[in-house]
Order: sequence, then structure tokens, then C-alpha cells
Amino acid sequence: MTLPATRRTKVLATVGPATADARSVLRLIQSGADGIRINASHGRAEHWRTSAANTRHAADIAGRPVALLFDLSGPKIRLSSDVEIREIAAAQEVEFIDEDTPQNGAIRVRWPELALAVAPRRSEIVIGDGTPRFIVTEVSGGVVRARCERPGTLRPSKGVFVTHTEAGGPALTNKDLVDLDVAVEVEAEFVAQSFVRTGDDVALLRDALDARGSRARIVAKIEKVEAVENLTEILEHAEGVMVARGDLGVEAGPAKVPLLQKEIISRATAAGKLVITATQMLESMLSSPEPTRAEASDVANAILDGTSAVMLSGETAVGSYPAEAIEVMAEIAREAQAGRPFAVDIKAAPSDQAEAVMQSATYLAEQIDAAALVIPTATGGSARAAAKYRPGRPIIALAEDEVVTNQLALEWGVVSATLPAHPGKIIDLLDEALWSARAAGRLSNGDTVVVTYGQSGRVSGGTDLIAVRRVGAALPPGASGIDLAMG
Repeated sequence: MTLPATRRTKVLATVGPATADARSVLRLIQSGADGIRINASHGRAEHWRTSAANTRHAADIAGRPVALLFDLSGPKIRLSSDVEIREIAAAQEVEFIDEDTPQNGAIRVRWPELALAVAPRRSEIVIGDGTPRFIVTEVSGGVVRARCERPGTLRPSKGVFVTHTEAGGPALTNKDLVDLDVAVEVEAEFVAQSFVRTGDDVALLRDALDARGSRARIVAKIEKVEAVENLTEILEHAEGVMVARGDLGVEAGPAKVPLLQKEIISRATAAGKLVITATQMLESMLSSPEPTRAEASDVANAILDGTSAVMLSGETAVGSYPAEAIEVMAEIAREAQAGRPFAVDIKAAPSDQAEAVMQSATYLAEQIDAAALVIPTATGGSARAAAKYRPGRPIIALAEDEVVTNQLALEWGVVSATLPAHPGKIIDLLDEALWSARAAGRLSNGDTVVVTYGQSGRVSGGTDLIAVRRVGAALPPGASGIDLAMG
């Protein structure tokens, strides 16, 4: 007997004005949200604290772990507020300058380093959601000359994106550092970093978190061309990435986003890292109770690509149907996973002995058609190593640490739950793990499962034991009813 179909791709929901109260957050979680995102680009600290408290309370009521992700604003470049509204034609030549530099007719930008950052004939300057778009032709004396490649309208305070920068603003702004204090205060399990360009940018955030005593895992948002080019080193520093398709599409162009999405998901998954796909996934549900067919296909394709989680932004933050959007996203995920060949489909060599053990465990679970993998874990590393290989059965991860349990709530295919303290003997621990998994309602009498653990105890990276267990009667540890067969 195997477990009933379990949704393996997770759903992350952004809270905002439409979901500001505790009842709304509870409904998001009851509708299927596995994580809640707080967007520091909107609202104030008191709003974020309230949303965090609402999330913790709702998770307690729902009786399951929920991850809290705090998304930093990052260094956003904008046109000056006094830029005049005007149309820019194709092939038109223009000049850009820092807003504190007086020059008639030039387009003023709030970024003193603009002239130092751009590379002639390589960098593009993109305004707003993609137009107008310029190619830099020359830099001289603090003035950036550019030619319009795609016409559009200039408006004051619109966002500015610069590709292929040779220098840039700080990876963490003063606002980010102040907001990070709030993220640490509310004990967010994840912190998302905006406009990442290199692995060094991520390292700066790691240092800032370490200095604050935070155990938050970092999600690097891939929304710049440089980030795609430097993805390998970013994956070395971050615990996860987000395919931020909005700003990435502005920089790279919409036509390139689908293949970039596939590349990012594939490389992140191969590295065993969390990957979230985001932006305009069910955009029509801002005002409609049902998505378009194209949106459903978009979500399904991200799931077929292997993304760990899919994210809703405005749909749940300001939309008219936030809970319905979660339900639709979850339903699409359940349907789409039937089309993905869930198996051990990553052939890359394991990075260490513990991961090799987990790879073997996933193979074994497939071979014997186990109902689940049951993984007691100290840090979550063993569960993540199993998730990397995308097995065709749920991964039941059991941890004493609530932070670890909540962090695992966003990992692909992982059902996380709490494992009570045990006296230290392996056989007692295995009994406790089976009992905890069964008590959570995930296993039934007679189910065969693969259990992993470290003989040296609950030590990170110490997994070296694989056992095949058959679940017996629903009796607590120490009583008869759980049969053991070593594999």
C-alpha cells in the first residue's frame, strides 16, 4: 500500500493589503500555502511584524509547518522625479546623467555611479516594464549617450535597469540592513535578496545574517543578466534561488525568459538547491476567480521543469481572490506532477558520503515501491539531499528543531513534522520516527518505508544507515507492532 498522491511542488503566497488580517492568512494556509512571503518593498515594519505573527498563529491552528520568507527591496534605480513625460522614438539619441548633474535636455537618473557602471556597445538601459530600451553608445565626462532600440514613454520615477554593469550600487542598501533587523526579529526562515549579481553579493548578506545571529537561509533572486552569467558562484553561496521573471524579462527581454527559467531551475536542482519560480503566474486572478488557460499551462510548465515551489505575488497580496488563487495553484501542481517522470533523474555524482547514502535510499525506495522515505534530520540536510533526486514518493522529514521543520516546508516533496526527543539508541529513534510519521496521518498499517539515520546520532552530515521498515499497529515506541527488516 502506498501513500495517496501528495502535492510535491510547494506554494508560496505573498501577504499584503488583501491578506493583512489574521483570518485571511489562516485561509491562505488552509487553502494550501506552504510558505508566506513578506515583501519589504511595500508596507512598514509594524505591518511586517503583524503578518509574521499572523503566519505563526495560523500555522499553529492549521497544525502544520509553514515557512516565512522575508524579501528585501534591494538597490532600486529610478529616473528622477522631475523627468518630463515624453515619447522616445526608435533610433533616437539621448543622454543620461546623474540627477545632481545639471545639463539641459539630458535624462536624469538617481544613481551617481551610472557613468562608471555601463559598458559602451554592451550595456542596455531599460526603463519601466521594458520600454523604452536603449543601447549605450558612449560615455564621456559623466554623461552616458545611448540610442533607443525600442520606443516608449519616459515618466518620472520609473524604474531603471542597467545590464552588464561593470560596477554597481551596494548589494545591500541601508534600507535593506534596517529591514533585515525586522526579518531577524520575526525569525524568518528565509531571506530573499534582490538584484543579486555575484556570489560576493550573497556573501555580504550571509555576513549580515551571521552578525545578527540569524539561521535564515538565503534565496538569491535571479533577475539580472549578470546573475544568470554568475549563477554557478551564486549557487555556491545561496541556499536557494528565485526565478524572478518580471525584472529578468525586463533586462533580458520576454522572449528569452522561458529558456532562462528552464536553465536556472535545472542548474539549481542539480546543485540540490531550493528554486522558486515567481511573477505573474496567475495574474488574471487579481480580478477573476479563475485563471486563463495560458496561465495554467505556465504554472504546469514550471512544475514540469522541476521547480521546488511556485509563488503568488499580487494575486494574494492585493487580489480579489487570494485563497482561490492558492487553491488553483495547488490543483494545477497536483495535476501537473502526474506528467513528470518522478524518479531518480539526476545523475550527478553525490557531493559527499551522506548525500551518497541519500541517493542510495531514493533508489531503494523506488525499487521496492516504498510508501515514503522517512528521514529523521538535525539540520534538514538529509531531506534536501533526498529531494534533489526527485523521488517518486513523499519524503517525510522529522526534526526536533522547529526552525528546521519550517524551512523544510518549502522543499520539493518534503512533508516536514516534529520528532520528539529520544533516549539516544538507534532502535528507539527508528521506532520514534515511524510513530511520529504515522501519527501525522501520513502512513498506514502495513506500509513499507525506507528510513535513514546516522549511527553517530543527530549530527549534521552523519547519515550512514538505511533501513526498510514495515509500519505495524498504531502503538507508541517501545510497544510491539512495528516490524524491522534491515535492507
